[in-house]
Amino acid sequence: MAGMDKSIEELLLAKDKRRELRLNRLERGCVTLSFNLNIPGLPKSNDHFHAFFTTCLQELKDYLLSHRIVIDRKTIHCETDAAGDFFLAEIIDSDYTAIQIKKCCESFETNHPVGRLLDVDVVDEKGEPVSSGKAKTCFFCNAAPAIYCMRKQAHDYAAMRMKVELEISKYQESKKKSRVCKQLAILATQSLLHEVALAPKPGLVDRFDEGSHSDMDFSTFLNSTAALSVSFRKIADFAYTFSGEDLKEALPKLRLLGLEMEADMFAETHGVNTHKGAIFLLGFSIFVSAYLLARDAFSNEAFVSAIQKMNGDLVARELGKKLYLGEETHGEVCFRKFGKKGQGIRGEIQAGMPCVFQKALPVLHQHFDSEEILNDKLLNKGLTHALLAIISQNDDSNILYRKGEEVLEELKNKAIACMDKYGELVFDAEYASLIEFCRDKKISPGGSADLLAVSYFMYSVNRQLAWNNE
Repeated sequence: MAGMDKSIEELLLAKDKRRELRLNRLERGCVTLSFNLNIPGLPKSNDHFHAFFTTCLQELKDYLLSHRIVIDRKTIHCETDAAGDFFLAEIIDSDYTAIQIKKCCESFETNHPVGRLLDVDVVDEKGEPVSSGKAKTCFFCNAAPAIYCMRKQAHDYAAMRMKVELEISKYQESKKKSRVCKQLAILATQSLLHEVALAPKPGLVDRFDEGSHSDMDFSTFLNSTAALSVSFRKIADFAYTFSGEDLKEALPKLRLLGLEMEADMFAETHGVNTHKGAIFLLGFSIFVSAYLLARDAFSNEAFVSAIQKMNGDLVARELGKKLYLGEETHGEVCFRKFGKKGQGIRGEIQAGMPCVFQKALPVLHQHFDSEEILNDKLLNKGLTHALLAIISQNDDSNILYRKGEEVLEELKNKAIACMDKYGELVFDAEYASLIEFCRDKKISPGGSADLLAVSYFMYSVNRQLAWNNE
């Protein structure tokens, strides 16, 4: 009981301090604005409430600024005490009266998903609280005015507090979903852009050269990437809220999204296949990443396990039996002629993407982990090294189909030779020789380029989301 009396005493003292802070602002004759949360019971703040307060305060600042109501940063007072989290500041001279500012703040509260937990007060130049005269409805019963229920103590504090905590959790989770899914879409788009921008590359389109291609160039890839970027967010949103017991239940919807992306790609490229493999690989990578991040369970090991469980016997399912009418697909031809070596990206996915996790990612960590900002020079160096690591390992079905096994092995050996010379003075000459080999043989290791994009995506997820998923 004594502890409760002390808590109430501290609460009253904190409220007195807030009144004094407001009175001290009267001398300058400015409109003041304060913000706090309506939290029933004690304590008025904890880590959970404070995080919510911080989120909503930034939303309020942005909302006011969008209406050209500017907070004087020099006058900001923000603290957490026994009365909870509290923000107080003056409004810089504006074209709005105190009443108009109050109406704007009420609009913010009304339109906010949990606005009845927010309390934005405005005091005019004379120190008078501004009121619209509207009574807020009780958050708990959603029937009587909030002030009536509070004075009558109409509801159990424990039940009210439980509901408040639940609503705050739901709101914060929705904000996290939006942040994570948006960032995954950004990272996927960046990975495609950085892959195609990497120059020089052996046989591949880059910012300066078409490589071994005559039907596509740098702009073709930029146009395709722009078209795909919209669907990356759709995949992330779908995965984040996926609630099926078996990840395989997501495959039909994921295939539909993939087909939609292919159609968008072909529309932008006038029928040229720039990213079909990347759509497949990135689609699965975005889905699994979002699914795990939603459950705070992301790790490279968890990713590999999930993507293998999701795809199971993918090679036998999609290459071992004919799925399409008419002529065999390139993938079907490679699998029939070369067996395990001709499994292509399906085999890579089924095996848990070893080219990505065992070859490319260690190289990217080596180049980038100690760098705060990854500029063009650093990216070019690290991605070139990672591309060589992938080519040296990858049984690229693009090359198998067009040039056969002997040429593929020669390419892999040349990539290994470049890897062996990496960091030495002779590396540039060795790499130039590889580029010339691809030019002469008209080789384009497109499958390795797709895996490079996925590798950079996975590195970025680890760097930007898995390490900071709070």
